[in-house]
Parts: sequence; C-alpha cells; structure tokens
Amino acid sequence: MNKLISLLASTVIAVSAMMTTSGTIKTSADADALSVATEKITYTLHDVRNLQDFILAKPVEEDLTGKPYDLNGDDRWDVFDLCMMKREVLKDTNTASDNDTLVIYFSRTGNTEKIAEYLIELTNADSYVIEAAVPYSDADIEYQNDNCRANIEQNDKSVRPEIANPIASIDNYDTIFLGYPIWWGQEPRIIDTFLENYDFSDKTVIPFCTSASSGIATSEKNIKALVPIGNQLEGKRFSASAAKEDVKAWYDTLHLNKEKTDNKLKISVNGMELTATLENNSSAQALAALLKQGNITVDMSDYGNFEKVGELPQNLPTNDEKITTVPGDIILYQGNKITIYYAENTWDFTRLGHINNITQEELKAILGDGDITVTLSN
Repeated sequence: MNKLISLLASTVIAVSAMMTTSGTIKTSADADALSVATEKITYTLHDVRNLQDFILAKPVEEDLTGKPYDLNGDDRWDVFDLCMMKREVLKDTNTASDNDTLVIYFSRTGNTEKIAEYLIELTNADSYVIEAAVPYSDADIEYQNDNCRANIEQNDKSVRPEIANPIASIDNYDTIFLGYPIWWGQEPRIIDTFLENYDFSDKTVIPFCTSASSGIATSEKNIKALVPIGNQLEGKRFSASAAKEDVKAWYDTLHLNKEKTDNKLKISVNGMELTATLENNSSAQALAALLKQGNITVDMSDYGNFEKVGELPQNLPTNDEKITTVPGDIILYQGNKITIYYAENTWDFTRLGHINNITQEELKAILGDGDITVTLSN
C-alpha cells in the first residue's frame, strides 16, 4: 500500500512537471530510439488502463513498480507516454488488415451468426464476434421465466454485461455492420456494452438483427440515442430461415460506395502522426484535392491559449458558420489559415475536420508550447 501511495504521489508531481514543461516534445529520432528500446515489449489494453489510472491518480489493482511505462525515456510517466502506448496498441491491432468494413455480431443460438457469415462472404469484410465474459446458457434465455438472466438484464437499461476478449480498436474501419438477436423487442444489453466502449462518431453503422417476429425499429432508436454515430443507415430484420440471397438483396439496396472515400487527413507533428476525418463540404474537398498534389507543411504558432494557427499555400473556399470548437477541431479561418484547436472558442469559422480518438490532454501534450511545424497528407 505504501508503494502505491508513493506511486500516486509521484503522479501528481509528474503531471505538474508535464504541465510546466510540455513544450519539450520528443522528436522522430527519439521515437526511433524508443522503438528500438521497446521492440520486445507488447503492450495491451490492460497496460493502457493501468497507465491512464496512474496518471489520473486513480487506484490500481496491481503494483506498477518496474513497469516499462516510460516510453519516451524522460524518467516519468505522463500523458505523452499514454499517447504513445495507445498508438502502439492500435498499431499492433490494426496492421493485419487494410479492410475498411467490419461485421460485428453477437449470436446466442446461431441465427444471427448465419446472417453475419453471409454478409462477410458478400462484402469480404473483417469480422468480430461479441462474446459474453459469462456465457449465456439455455436457462439464461428462457423468456417464459421472469427471473431468467436475459429477462432481468432487458428490464434494466443500465445493465452492461462484460465482454470477453474485447476488440482493441475499430479506428481503421469506416463501415460497421452490427448484428444481434432481438430480445424482448430490443437489442441485448451486451450490444450496449460494446457501443459505449468505442468511438462511432465518424463511422457508418448499419444494424441487422434476427427474430421470430419482432422488428428492428426499437433497437435502431436505442442505438441512435445511446452513442454519437457518424451515419446510421436503416437496418434489416431477418428470420431464422433467411437465405444468402435475402441478405444480398438487402445489401444491394444500401448503395454503399465501394470506392474508399478520400475523407482522411494525416497530421504529422513532433514525431507523432494523428488521423483526422474531413468534413463533407467544399472546403475540405478542396484541401483533399490540394493534398493530392503533394504534402503540405505548415508552420504554426500558438494563439489565445486555445489553438495552433498557420497559413496554407493558397486560399480555400469557405463555408463559415457560428461554431463553438472542441479540442481536436481543424478549422479554416479567413480562407487561408488552418488551425488546430485544443480548447474551446466561438466564432464564424469553417470546420475542415476533427482529429480522431484523442483527448484534450493528449493533444496538448503532443502540440506542446510555442511554435510547431505540421505536415498534412492524405
């Protein structure tokens, strides 16, 4: 216990030091040295949670003494280490596939699994099966029994069954098919567990379900209300007897663009690479077109303690509107200035995009204090 108290106390000191010296950011050369030093270390989601809890001075369940969590070699654990660790985990998870479509499903009796497998064949998508940490038995889903596990869970919207072997990240995917059986007119609560643990704000999500008679509409409304979703398309209910031809007929009505949309922006800064999703407007489209001619390097300086701002090589069309920015927003100002916001500001701006899957603290640590040079690419 004394060791843990000492560790937590050192966290406060480390975070305070980081806040006063956040301008000292490691370069790409430092990152290369780090990769050599840690090439035999495999980080997991458990490590990410440990380090995050440590930085936030939350209690941890194990002794962290001696853990290899100082990824940038500055003799302290801070937000920059957490950011680098998260990227190591995501890199290890996502290098196996360049696919942009993922079929995710939960299936207790095999009916939803059959539909999912048809869909995977038709789309050549990657797949992930949601499995309960405590598997559902036959007795657990006896709907005639008011005290069965599924009845109890479905009657309490706050229940979140634990998932076994959760997928580390969905960041590499643009389109996600989400499949489940209908339990008592709704999606199983384990689907809510999954949705609340990932970021769908820039994803196209397409629900599908199986049931004897209940429709999909209520579950679709529940999903839409539960978490921010970039674009939720109308889903489809299938019966247990549905054939592959039925799934194909539905899939063909979706008119999904098989061409990978050019809506991603890469931002290289201080030895780190961030990914942003571009807005669907003429300004972002003009920036994407400009990047097709080559990468753009922008010298940026701090302004107002809420943004980094620099000048683009040419003017872009504007789509100004009154906006209150959030950390991670990429904004076009006066047609030729690009800004990265790490805090709030309200003005007439054009939103170009938003940096994905990063907290305000992580972003501020990466951007640092003072002037920076940013490279934009697609």
